[in-house]
Amino acid sequence: AATGLNGLSDRLHRFVRGRLLTWPGGAMRPRPVHLNTWEAVYFDHRHERLTALADRAAALGVERFVLDDGWFGRRDDDTTSLGDWTTDPRKYADGLDPLIEYVDGLGMEFGLWVEPEMVSPDSDLYRAHPEWALALDPHPRPTGRNQLVLDLSRADVSDYLFGALDVLLRAHRIGYLKWDMNRDLAPAGSAGRAGYHRQTLALYRLLDRLRAAHPAVEIESCASGGGRVDFGVLPYVQRFWPSDCNDPVERASIQRGFARFLPAETMGAHIGPSPGHTTGRRTSLDFRAAVALFGHFGLELDVTRLDDAEAKSVAGWIERYKRFRPLLHGGRMVRADDPREASRMILGSVDASGDEGLFAVLQMTSSDYRIPPRLRLPGLDPDRDYRLRLAAPAPAGARLRTPALEALAADGLVLPGAALGQTGVQGPQLLSLIHISE
Repeated sequence: AATGLNGLSDRLHRFVRGRLLTWPGGAMRPRPVHLNTWEAVYFDHRHERLTALADRAAALGVERFVLDDGWFGRRDDDTTSLGDWTTDPRKYADGLDPLIEYVDGLGMEFGLWVEPEMVSPDSDLYRAHPEWALALDPHPRPTGRNQLVLDLSRADVSDYLFGALDVLLRAHRIGYLKWDMNRDLAPAGSAGRAGYHRQTLALYRLLDRLRAAHPAVEIESCASGGGRVDFGVLPYVQRFWPSDCNDPVERASIQRGFARFLPAETMGAHIGPSPGHTTGRRTSLDFRAAVALFGHFGLELDVTRLDDAEAKSVAGWIERYKRFRPLLHGGRMVRADDPREASRMILGSVDASGDEGLFAVLQMTSSDYRIPPRLRLPGLDPDRDYRLRLAAPAPAGARLRTPALEALAADGLVLPGAALGQTGVQGPQLLSLIHISE
């Protein structure tokens, strides 16, 4: 793990943890399990539906409830109201407090979606201040996702946005902002000159100002999923959203690239619905959960529609995440993909002392082999013996007929670290989550 891409990732992760990440209170607390409402309700913000989601989420073990797009202005779709950061009285007659108090009463923290840098042409803000948008007048102002970009380099714009968010955070118990940005800056014109660089610096100043005023609030850099995942913004945020695609097959490769540069605790990763809303692909719940486990874990589906067996499985994965959270968010991430088995991904996390590891084996497509190559699990101390156990039930159809595989599913299999890193062990096909300890 000290050389190659694993070694490079380890050095980058240590740099991020030691030099860039800043946490409220000075130290990272356990990353709370999320329930994000987007793919559960979209713009349908009925109080009874949201409280039903909160009830089920709390029962499953969720720790943070994040209300996504649709709570402000007259926002029934993505064509209107960006810039009008007051609650929609049709949906929230008494404001956000009744929902926030309900969520608080269930023992969960409340988070809120915002997209401060953007403005809808159909908004009170744009009608009052069309000059506040980035533009290269007299050229046309093309919209993206039915929106324009506000010129943050203008003091009046930055002051307006700070004031709107400051009022929200002072008036309500909001511990988390999901800060989205859903279109490119182009044309990034400001006062007749190119404004991209000034816009970026102005964003950092706004984030810094907001954090200074509300030091306990955490912020996620969303940016339509992956649009702003970089070291420049990282000192001002604590979490990234790598992609708006929750399909685990797509996410596995997306998250592999993300994890080359950034540690797992900064990577939002959610169990989405099946079929996936962006691809239509059907995947097993265990596969979706295993992909999401190696990040900042959460749910983004209508949990009220889970049957009893599915709810039990989700609750089990939440418990696994909480159990392994210190290892996942403090260990060294390692990958052991085998070029002979391109259809399989192996990723793991090993603690700094080498006492413990957790590895996920993801079979992305059917293997070309009747008996696939052994699983090499690197990063462990070659001179110590370790016990391997399945940390989650093997999926239906997994082959557990050999003595080694049966031992993994029972009391465990003891092997030296050198053998695990160099020779490997035959694991279950399809999917496995393997816990390694002394």
